[in-house]
Amino acid sequence: MIRRILLVEDDAGMRDAIRALLERAGFRVAVARDGAEAWELLSRGPRPAAILADLYTPRMTGHDLVARVQRTPRLASVPVIAMSGERASRDRPAAAAFLEKPFSREQLEWALERVGA
Repeated sequence: MIRRILLVEDDAGMRDAIRALLERAGFRVAVARDGAEAWELLSRGPRPAAILADLYTPRMTGHDLVARVQRTPRLASVPVIAMSGERASRDRPAAAAFLEKPFSREQLEWALERVGA
């Protein structure tokens, strides 16, 4: 079974590092640089097992992406793992899990397991 994950991260170095971790964990990774690009991929591509989204990206934030995903019947059941370089804050979206960057491989694996990806 192919496990797909959508990674939304605007920082190229961070994006490459997380993608490598996900691929080593057996995921097929689709990558978006921001929420708008992620939304385009979600609108026309296969449904991922999970979405790993940076909260602060240009054009469309992770907050806005999470809200759209949750309002869309085809996507509403896709778990979102939010990530940010900022400590846990009051304005964290209703995501299934949260990772504070930088995070370890073990923390990423914990979050993926927690959301059932």
